[in-house]
Amino acid sequence: MKMLKSWTAALLLGSSLAFAASTPAVAAEDNWPNQQITFVIALGSGGSADRTARLVAQRMQDKLGVPIRAINQEGGGGHVGHVYFQNMPKDGTFFLVTSIHPYISSAILNLNASYTLDDFAFVNGQWTDIDLFALNAKLPYDSLDEFMQAVTEAPGKFRISVVPGSTGHINTVLMLEAYGLTTDAVNIVTYESGNAARTAAAGGQVDMTVLGADGTISIKEFIKPLAVASEQRLADWDAPTLNEVLEKRGVEPVTPLVGSMRGIAAHAEFKEKYPQRFEKFSNTYKEVLSDPAFQKMLNDQGIGSDWLGPEKTTEIIHENFKILERFKDQL
Repeated sequence: MKMLKSWTAALLLGSSLAFAASTPAVAAEDNWPNQQITFVIALGSGGSADRTARLVAQRMQDKLGVPIRAINQEGGGGHVGHVYFQNMPKDGTFFLVTSIHPYISSAILNLNASYTLDDFAFVNGQWTDIDLFALNAKLPYDSLDEFMQAVTEAPGKFRISVVPGSTGHINTVLMLEAYGLTTDAVNIVTYESGNAARTAAAGGQVDMTVLGADGTISIKEFIKPLAVASEQRLADWDAPTLNEVLEKRGVEPVTPLVGSMRGIAAHAEFKEKYPQRFEKFSNTYKEVLSDPAFQKMLNDQGIGSDWLGPEKTTEIIHENFKILERFKDQL
């Protein structure tokens, strides 16, 4: 009987110690976050990804109860920021905010990146913009055909601003191909943020810009819209679709790459190791975007508030990766 009591006591003591040892880990999981979070913005200040990150950070920090700082790590069409992010702790203290499509895929395909899509856990594609082909307002051309005729007659004279590896960059190549031209026909000038690329077009440093239509509303008075890279016309712009223009010329329609997708990604290791933390962050992000007042604030600034969620966002990015492979040697 004494042996049985001793064995029972030992078992209970061992169970208690095991529970006590596991309690701090459980508590840490339940209490997350308990320190500052950093949003790494992989593009320049003032652009659409930058503005999106800072507005979302302000709302999410109130919900999560910890400060969220936003820092810019620009360069290489987002690649510098991606590398910086991947070198940061993978415990939920760092998240990446960028045009998660196509910049991450473009860097993987064109810059020999050490990371892959599987190193990212995509949380949400918040805002997918349609690219606009826009001309500096002072130029004498009133249609895409007129401008491209001028390009054909003076190869290398005209300058087009894009963000490297963006959908605007790819749609520029598609547009040139449709007119029977190569990228040598124009000077493609790259900028590290959409804001800088737009400013260059508005100020006349370049002749055309190919960037997100929503983000370009802020310089509407300084540019002339020529076409949009979508299946349908856009309400905010008096411009035909690219394929409308091509069909009038008797040219085969193209399949433009639709939209730079701004959003947030976590480390894949973070999602795998701390699924509850990832879910809490995801749910908080969704809750913030569901607030009608915040939606209006974003809309007033030309910023979207879509909720696709992790699964759908990941599916879209992986599907479009295959399309981007076609342009690997041209970007």
